[in-house]
Amino acid sequence: MSVGTELDARAETRASRRASVDGTRAADLTPKRPFARHAAAETTLRKWLRRSSVAVALVGGPLSVVVLAVLIAAGTFAWQALTVRDDLEGAVDQAKVLVHAAADGDAEQIERSGADIVARAQRAHDTAQGPLWDLAAQMPAFRTNVLAVRAVTDIAHTITSQAVPPVMTMMSASSDQADSGPGINLRPFLRAGTVIPTVLTSFDEASRIAASVDRTDVLPQISAPVDELTRLIEQATPVLKTIEEHLPALLRAAGADRPMLYQLMIQTPAEIRATGGGIAQWLVLKVDEGRVDLLSQDTGTDLMYVDLPARGFDTENGSLITLPADTRELYPRELTSWSSNFNMTPHFPTTVELFQKTREWTDKPPFDGAISIDPLVLAHLLTATGPLTLASGETVDADNAASVLMSEPYERFGMDNGAMDRYFNEVSSSMFTKLTSRQWDIGAMWGQMVRSAEEGRIFAWFDDPDLEALAHRYGLDGALREDTTEATQLGIYFNDYSIGKLEYHLTYSQRATCDVDNRTITVSMELHNSITDDIKSGYTLGLRNIERGIDLRTMMLDVLFFAPPGGEILSVEPDEGDWWDPRFRDRSGSDHANPAESRALLLAKGQTRTVSYTVKLPEGDLGPLELRHTPGANDTAVTVDANCAPLFRSPEGSDNILLSTIG
Repeated sequence: MSVGTELDARAETRASRRASVDGTRAADLTPKRPFARHAAAETTLRKWLRRSSVAVALVGGPLSVVVLAVLIAAGTFAWQALTVRDDLEGAVDQAKVLVHAAADGDAEQIERSGADIVARAQRAHDTAQGPLWDLAAQMPAFRTNVLAVRAVTDIAHTITSQAVPPVMTMMSASSDQADSGPGINLRPFLRAGTVIPTVLTSFDEASRIAASVDRTDVLPQISAPVDELTRLIEQATPVLKTIEEHLPALLRAAGADRPMLYQLMIQTPAEIRATGGGIAQWLVLKVDEGRVDLLSQDTGTDLMYVDLPARGFDTENGSLITLPADTRELYPRELTSWSSNFNMTPHFPTTVELFQKTREWTDKPPFDGAISIDPLVLAHLLTATGPLTLASGETVDADNAASVLMSEPYERFGMDNGAMDRYFNEVSSSMFTKLTSRQWDIGAMWGQMVRSAEEGRIFAWFDDPDLEALAHRYGLDGALREDTTEATQLGIYFNDYSIGKLEYHLTYSQRATCDVDNRTITVSMELHNSITDDIKSGYTLGLRNIERGIDLRTMMLDVLFFAPPGGEILSVEPDEGDWWDPRFRDRSGSDHANPAESRALLLAKGQTRTVSYTVKLPEGDLGPLELRHTPGANDTAVTVDANCAPLFRSPEGSDNILLSTIG
């Protein structure tokens, strides 16, 4: 057999075998005998599963595509939400950069930051208006939260699109005239009159958007930005309206018409005086077209020991001004002869008048304005600016500023006045440099300024009648009121008579109660002397105590009790003072029609005692209660009982920040 024949035969044999087997299989396969060797008959359950698997295969493909699309859409929405958040937070950060750039006169940075703010707010707004947000807004579970987020972007877009461009234009134009000299560049604000109306319009529209937001079931992390924007607008609007109202006067104060000369007094409550403390030094500032320059740092040591005596003024027995007899009797004679005592009166304009007289005696130009602060104000401002670093490497911050400026140096330098003046001058100049470095948040700075003013630690006087009226309106003039129309003013004030720095260790609280039927008010203050034996500096301990045989850590206080014009002081506690000599004794009189009594008080180390007085209030309608006290080296808690409310008009509508809260 040939090879080909053999191969054909084998193929035929294989084919015939396959056909025989296939035929047998086909004959055996039935619905009850599935195609599997040794398999049992198919059950009903298996039949259902087999048919279901076919259905899943047909439906599952499209359904998985839908699920995947939903997941992608949800992920995209979440990503967009994060993008909106990042854009809004980025816009806030750039707003801070914009403020610093304006202060620095950096036109390029103003342009970059302003453009970035507008772009971010626009992008956040456009994103929140997208189709995914439309879809989410139709879902009941998400609707209110989505609409709230949209409202935030609408508010941001409204403000930035309307207000930021003109602000950028104003700041950029101002920066063209900027220079690199020391001081704070206020020039951008000289053109504020053309911009404020636009800003206020955008605020009004933004407020309407915020008011329309449905807060039902809105998540706190979403409603919080709406509340914060609303709060900021509510805070900024009255400030901007006030600036707009008084802009001409404010521009004059900023030197828009001519250079302005200002005195910045620094009172020291460690040696307490009626309006704060002894004025040991002051800065002389020139403001010209918004630029603030430090001309000199003057001290009472130079003025009283050198400058005035060299020109023939008797600093011990002389008097720079003539006071009415009943006012003269109320105070020690050194009120009008020694600079650190110029503020023994609670009437701040008298303090300024005395300093103006020293300018005449020393052939220097008068001040156009005077502002008074104390170390606690500097401490508050350091919260906004950050710490100072002195040449020695010493750090002065918000926590230690009070001690550094009112206590510790006296122990360190003892009776070395020169070293102490140099130290305090370095701190003052470092603070001025810090402020003019512009590296601080304007919102934080404003907050600390308001805090200081509310504590009664800032006074201001201006030669310009419009500016002085503004200071009066906001309670910054530190003046004794001559009637009870705008406010009914009472107060207890302290003057140190020991010549020391003991009152750094003086703490006190104030309380007022009233008898409506008898139309009386009783004001009391609890005092405590917390000095310890480790305080040994002769500069701190009472110098005048020595000649009187009084313990050097005992405070000699001249306590003044003031009634409002037309009122009558019915009683004072103590009825008589603790000491009497020709200079340190009880007194009575009046100042600007305000009846007053004083008591010579001794407060020993560790002692706590209460002083008080009762006043018969004048008849007729009384303005809101303004309860004053000397701003000391420590915080003062003030309480006015609710039973006083019927006697005084409500303070609602007044801008005076020193009006008392009753109840």
